Amino acid sequence: MTKKRISIYHSILPVSFVLVTNFSGRLDSPVITQQQNTPPVVTIVNPKNNDAFNLDDAVNYQITVADKQDGDSKYDEINANEVLLRIQYISDRSKLRRLLNKRPNPDPPGFAAIRASNCFNCHNFKSKAMGPSFFEISKRYPATRANLDTLTKRVSQGSTGIWGNEKMPSHPELSPAETAAAVQWILKHAADPGINYLPGLRGQFRPGEIMPSNKKAGAFILTASYTDHGLKDAPGKQRLTGENAVVIFCK
Repeated sequence: MTKKRISIYHSILPVSFVLVTNFSGRLDSPVITQQQNTPPVVTIVNPKNNDAFNLDDAVNYQITVADKQDGDSKYDEINANEVLLRIQYISDRSKLRRLLNKRPNPDPPGFAAIRASNCFNCHNFKSKAMGPSFFEISKRYPATRANLDTLTKRVSQGSTGIWGNEKMPSHPELSPAETAAAVQWILKHAADPGINYLPGLRGQFRPGEIMPSNKKAGAFILTASYTDHGLKDAPGKQRLTGENAVVIFCK
């Protein structure tokens, strides 16, 4: 890919949010000062806010998470696969401040189920891992009732030989409704252009691989998030999600 020159038009401040959720991912209250659980502190260490890159540059990212109940990523106390970086391409830079200042919604039930399970141990959103990417799955299986039922059964019970020799483990930790919601989310959203999800505390991506092919310039909002495990005496019933977002520019 041909190198393109860097261009920055304005500066955007980084933002952080905390969501209070129950086990199903619904928003209970924006007030956290009276909660016994302590919200996780999520920080995008790299790239820096307002950094600029060429589209074919390899952008290295690093995230830290500190949570009073769960531990600290610097001591390897946080499960890296539970930390997620969302990369969203924005073609209209005038919308950046509005998008960054908008309070985030909790994960929809299907995506919440994916994050609560071990899906990201074997699957990436758009790139091949041990198992097929969610993007590959959505391309092979159109969002029909028959495909939804078939994939829900495979996720629940496990399968072998569908995508090669790798075995798909069963997922008894997910209810039938959660499993169906997760599959439905994958079939509906995994092929969305201009967006990617990367699990882990550190990794690498190229902006040009995320930008839709018909676009030539824009910015990217990087949002790192982590949902804690709740209080030890009430695990999962009142979970807090910490987020941190920065903007990088490319041309």
